[in-house]
Amino acid sequence: MTMLPRNSTSSRWILLAFCGFLFGCLPALAQEEDFLSEEALFEEDLEEAPMVSDPLEPVNRVVFRFNDYAYTYVAEPVADVYGLAPPTARLGIRNFFNNLQYPVRLAGNLLQGRVDGAWLETRRFAVNSTIGLLGVLDLASGMEGLEKIESEDVGQALGSWGLGEGPYLVLPFLGPSNLRDLGGLLADRSANPWVLPFSVLESEARLVYSVGDGVSSLPGYLDLYEQMKGSAIDPYSSLKNAVTQFRRSAIEK
Repeated sequence: MTMLPRNSTSSRWILLAFCGFLFGCLPALAQEEDFLSEEALFEEDLEEAPMVSDPLEPVNRVVFRFNDYAYTYVAEPVADVYGLAPPTARLGIRNFFNNLQYPVRLAGNLLQGRVDGAWLETRRFAVNSTIGLLGVLDLASGMEGLEKIESEDVGQALGSWGLGEGPYLVLPFLGPSNLRDLGGLLADRSANPWVLPFSVLESEARLVYSVGDGVSSLPGYLDLYEQMKGSAIDPYSSLKNAVTQFRRSAIEK
């Protein structure tokens, strides 16, 4: 078999594409700060565990173990290196990418008829993108009437319309989801002008964006994941119940 030259364009694109997919999609839950703070969701209480349709459990568990390996041997080393950066720098990077998620939050609010929320997100984006130095500084949160609100996404909008969750899914690299939220995730990415399939950026810039966004949120996601693994008898069931309960609560609000 012929090996590709180390510096070939093909090799570089394969590596960038893999990194863009892995780190751009892996830590979706880490962007949900409310989820990270809901410690009660990880207390195993079988009597109060939500009913979840999981007909694909054998397959889901295989993917769960694959993800666990990827998180441990790929994501954690990357997060450890990123963690060497000063906390203020990491906060600024996270703020920057959160600010760029504005189109997704805008779509989530508009699809639910939340005009006030859409207008607030627009004003926050305008402030942080200008005097907040392209979002590096979240100055809007310190201004009266511009305080940060809970994020909205297309999956929540679909749930608010009465669309059922469908079967529980564990997606490679992305982690826990369900059929409805998978559709919402694809719609979120379509609403985001910085990523595929409709992007205002060049191909390499899209990959840089995806990698940066993913890596900047890895520490929060992995902290949450390790907390869940360390305290749960069955990490698979614990995460399934926690994510389902969180998403149902977000839709109800």
